[in-house]
Amino acid sequence: MERRMAMFELILLPLDSSPESERALQVALSLARQYSSKLLLLSVVDLPEEMPEREAHLAEVRAKAQALAQTVRDRLQGEGYPTDARIDAGKAAFVICDVADEVGAGLIVMGSRGLGLIEEGKHHSTSSRVINLSPCPVLVVP
Repeated sequence: MERRMAMFELILLPLDSSPESERALQVALSLARQYSSKLLLLSVVDLPEEMPEREAHLAEVRAKAQALAQTVRDRLQGEGYPTDARIDAGKAAFVICDVADEVGAGLIVMGSRGLGLIEEGKHHSTSSRVINLSPCPVLVVP
């Protein structure tokens, strides 16, 4: 089979434990294989500033994000696909777009819970915000 040029040298995949994120992972992996792209997994940790015992909760959430990223990374490497992962803190949409810009991502592939499909939720959807702020194309997987 003929290898295609890397249309997207680097695909950024924001990752969480949702079923939508798992579907996005499958799409991102398929595209990465098709275009010989590198894949960067990104977990974003965000907790309200006014949360009681925020630092303890932040450490717990960061540990869970690290475990998830490592599990997915190990799974992909077990399939022979080298993958990098990182964890950043902040508002998800802004962090995703900042990281995409920083690493020169050619594509962001992310899941969506569909909350932005209703008028009331449109402005609160992370995927809608990423689409509007992204420095590169965004593929939203339902």
